[in-house]
Amino acid sequence: MVTGILSEVGKHVSTHWFRAVLLPGLLLVLVTVAGFRLGHGDALDSGRLTAWADGVAAGWRGRPARTVVDIALVLLAAGLAGTAAGALGRAIERWWLRPGRPGSGRRRRGRALAVAERDGVTVVEAYLPRRPTWMSDRVRLVEARIRAQYWFDVALVWPRLWLLIGDETRRPVVEARTGFADAVTLAGWGCLYLVAGLFWWPALVVGAGVLLTGWSRARSGLEEFATLVEAVVDVHHRTLAEALGMPLDGAGVTEAEGRNMDDMLRKGGA
Repeated sequence: MVTGILSEVGKHVSTHWFRAVLLPGLLLVLVTVAGFRLGHGDALDSGRLTAWADGVAAGWRGRPARTVVDIALVLLAAGLAGTAAGALGRAIERWWLRPGRPGSGRRRRGRALAVAERDGVTVVEAYLPRRPTWMSDRVRLVEARIRAQYWFDVALVWPRLWLLIGDETRRPVVEARTGFADAVTLAGWGCLYLVAGLFWWPALVVGAGVLLTGWSRARSGLEEFATLVEAVVDVHHRTLAEALGMPLDGAGVTEAEGRNMDDMLRKGGA
């Protein structure tokens, strides 16, 4: 039974690695090699590229050892490219979600105030932009909205709430988070194509398109994830309160009840 489970997990990991790392890595390696051979001057000379490919194929004939070594090196380069894309993606994610310094987001704050004034909407100070990027502010807005509505800290509540909700509720949250992570990695691939574009200009076009696509998908994915987190808290916060032995009275959470839950989850700490 254990062997069967490990086998199935191994298949899943191998399939994911092949699809998410090896294939895009091979494509990047091929683009990089082609770009290096052609350069900027002959960037679109397919005849020159075909002649070089024919030469490589001719060199493999009757030399199986060289063929195996070359293929192994290409696969290694593809794997390293996938690792680099993931690392770049994580760095980009940290940049997009950085908290920034006090007073960050002034331009977006000014635009939000102007729109609110134009539409005659009452401004909630806690909901105005305070961070340098839209994504970072969207994460902060989840905390601010839940604090304003329920008086407790979502960072404390969420891990406990996650243990109570069922798989059907968890699934869309996990899928949204995975979508955001995939978009971030896509942005990492875009950066690698931009590097290849230093000596082959078509890669610059591809890299810019991939990076912009990753950014757009990351915004959409983060919006979906943040909305789902708020929805889970809205629907299930009473379940958590009851599980903690603190059933809530009335239709809404009072300030005293919310702060009491906060204090309990902090174990009486600050």
